[in-house]
Amino acid sequence: MRQLSPGLLSAFLLSATAFAAGSDSVRYVGKTKYLNNARAVVSHNIDDSTKYVPNSLDVMDKYGIKATIFISTEEDPPVEERFFTQLQVKPLWPRLRKAVENGHEIGSHSRTHPCKRPDTEQFCSEAYTDAEIVGSRDLILKRTKQPHVWTWCYPCGNCANYEFIQKRIAAAGYIVARNYPNEAQDGHIVPNLQTWDTNPFNAGYTQVVQKRGGAAKSEITDVKILNAKFDEVYRNGGIYNFMSHPQWLDYGPDSFYEQHLAYISRRPDIWYVPMGPLYAYRTLHQQTDVQQIDAGPAKARFRVSNNLDRKVYNGSITLEFRAPAGTTVLSNGKRLSERTKQVTDRWNEEYFRREGETVYVTVRPNTTLEFR
Repeated sequence: MRQLSPGLLSAFLLSATAFAAGSDSVRYVGKTKYLNNARAVVSHNIDDSTKYVPNSLDVMDKYGIKATIFISTEEDPPVEERFFTQLQVKPLWPRLRKAVENGHEIGSHSRTHPCKRPDTEQFCSEAYTDAEIVGSRDLILKRTKQPHVWTWCYPCGNCANYEFIQKRIAAAGYIVARNYPNEAQDGHIVPNLQTWDTNPFNAGYTQVVQKRGGAAKSEITDVKILNAKFDEVYRNGGIYNFMSHPQWLDYGPDSFYEQHLAYISRRPDIWYVPMGPLYAYRTLHQQTDVQQIDAGPAKARFRVSNNLDRKVYNGSITLEFRAPAGTTVLSNGKRLSERTKQVTDRWNEEYFRREGETVYVTVRPNTTLEFR
């Protein structure tokens, strides 16, 4: 009998394998850069426990923008500081609890907002006590149903450059700490970070959206300029992380703040997410492993796992597959709902979305995916 050449034999075996798999084959492609394969990210943060926080939150909720609300947690300040704008948190708690339910994050801005311009190593060592770092974290957890406090914000931007302070922040369980660089020389206005910071404990942002305040010399409230910076980040597929102080904003449909939020809002190819869960996603993305396992009666099965603390890293990631039409997806035996292209504004939901033969599966790790 005539024998096939090695080349023909290989081609025959590949064809036979493809035929056996047929239209039922499922192939894992990889993890998407952002959740739900978004093109870009929008993340907002606001600073200080002032009476204007609800105003800003109302505008964000109107347009579906998600933010980290950085609060100083001192509820009973000394009489001489009773009207200090950063220490008005007590009446804010009901609105902050609602914010957590609506997909925002509460971050720590310390307990008493210690501030010194310029800072010194001695000041930072004395100011950044457990009461400020751990105490503020614990009160947020006590007053809200938020499972973890991911994010710290340096009051007045002080002490962000000291490595020993960064280590204290990390030791308290925070995974990211946002800076506010060189306000006196307007370095805070457009730091122009358009991705995750390489040092999450001295993390920058893209630009401020606010009037001149504090020690600043100038401001940018021209909506065209603000929108142009967002457009630049969006074109580059980056992270647009902008911050504001609610007491330095105008409110109403004609205000620069609301016009800017309206411009960047409700886009189906953008992921709207607070800063802490955004940085948690990066770690989830890096440390989650996907392995194909025995399919059993299914078309394919995959184990999605990591060794991270699930209380801290409680979000979802998105996995890209090629799968035939009509395929259903289960996570730990539970059928996932299918979605069409829509706004992505939660970080811990589970679902799948189809674009032709491409299936994007958004799940929390430490699960088994099954395709049927």
